[in-house]
Amino acid sequence: MEVYLDHAATSPMSEEALATYVEAVRAAPANPASGHAAGAIAKHQLELARSKAAQLFGMSEDEVLFTSGATESMNWAISAVAARPGVVFATPIEHSCAMEPLKRLGDRVVWLPMTPSGKVDFSAAITSLKACSRNINALIVMGANNETGVIQPVRELASLVKRLNPLALVVSDLVAMASWGGVADAMEWVDFGVLSPHKVGGPVGVGVVLRRRGAEITPFVTGGAQEYDMRAGTVSVPLVVAGVEALSAAVQHSEDHRLICRSLQDRLERGLADLDGNVVVVGTEESRVGITSAVFTGLRAEDILFLLDEQGVRASAGAACASGAMQPSHVLLALGYPREDALAQVRFSYASSLSESEIDYAIDAVDKVVTKLRPR
Repeated sequence: MEVYLDHAATSPMSEEALATYVEAVRAAPANPASGHAAGAIAKHQLELARSKAAQLFGMSEDEVLFTSGATESMNWAISAVAARPGVVFATPIEHSCAMEPLKRLGDRVVWLPMTPSGKVDFSAAITSLKACSRNINALIVMGANNETGVIQPVRELASLVKRLNPLALVVSDLVAMASWGGVADAMEWVDFGVLSPHKVGGPVGVGVVLRRRGAEITPFVTGGAQEYDMRAGTVSVPLVVAGVEALSAAVQHSEDHRLICRSLQDRLERGLADLDGNVVVVGTEESRVGITSAVFTGLRAEDILFLLDEQGVRASAGAACASGAMQPSHVLLALGYPREDALAQVRFSYASSLSESEIDYAIDAVDKVVTKLRPR
């Protein structure tokens, strides 16, 4: 049996999104910037998708911009922050596509305190934010962490920042929230929100920036007048329409998705708890999206993943793999876990298409792997 438990990395393209992609390839094969009839058809398809995305998240059409993915989107949004003076508050658990550009801002960044369970320590954050008050340039806070699944207090933090300095920008990686619900609510307080359709059954290669009107940003990619003169480059209409189709389905079915994934998540985590007692699941005290971050104390994630893969169970480490060497999870390090534990984290992530029997197979596979690596 093959059990795919790596949906937080990429969720395989849904049949609906794939059909939409193929239809768009056939119906709108031209460049949407071209002035002829075929280009007009492509442009119409593009703007229909933009309008659909805008309605999904309570935005206007000109507040929806398409990019190549969440990495470009976050780099672009943070470039708007970098261009302004003042202190930037950010969580130290952001995805690397935010962490790397933030690091380039040096000592302008103040890292918000975290609780060991993986959530921003709101009480401590209040003190830190109030100390800077109107010198606050921006707040960078993700909707839910991509490694632990812990949902962050975006609304509470953003509303506090806006009270302290109404001109401050709020940037939020909302990628993990798309299938869980709450993106539109978050965008009531967020200036730049980022989405990635391939995490919810859309194609790889398209991203979305939700930009509140009035939030100033300069073009990050230059050389053309596409996307309201904000991003140069020929827009891939098939990728956009398929990506929006996937996002639309995710929003429409988010309640069912939450119920099913919570049940599957509970089932897997109960199974992990019944192992040898040396497995710690991060963030169980907090509200989480469909992600399980399991620390296999005393083992190495790369060994576990290799053996699980042999048995058909596809999972991932919460850490990036650089030059073939597994790196410790910066998220767990930020939460106070020792380096050894940060190297022992395995991430399981869910989709509502999974079955209980697949989860049971995965539990059995983990049991065999742990027994092999740590004989009882």
